Amino acid sequence: MIKEADNLRKNILKIIQKNANPISTQDISTELQKPWHSIQTRCLRLQIENKITGFRVGRINLWQAK
Repeated sequence: MIKEADNLRKNILKIIQKNANPISTQDISTELQKPWHSIQTRCLRLQIENKITGFRVGRINLWQAK
């Protein structure tokens, strides 16, 4: 379980870093075929760890690499 969570975290970071523009939680979730809530939680953790930045536009959460 821990290994799968670690792989998910790495995959999220790769997707965010390869995009020049901010990417939404929904887009990441669609690309990885994982639930939105799982992606949102991992992105919030990455933001706390200071690896990515996040902001809201309306009801959409957007993420970008630091």
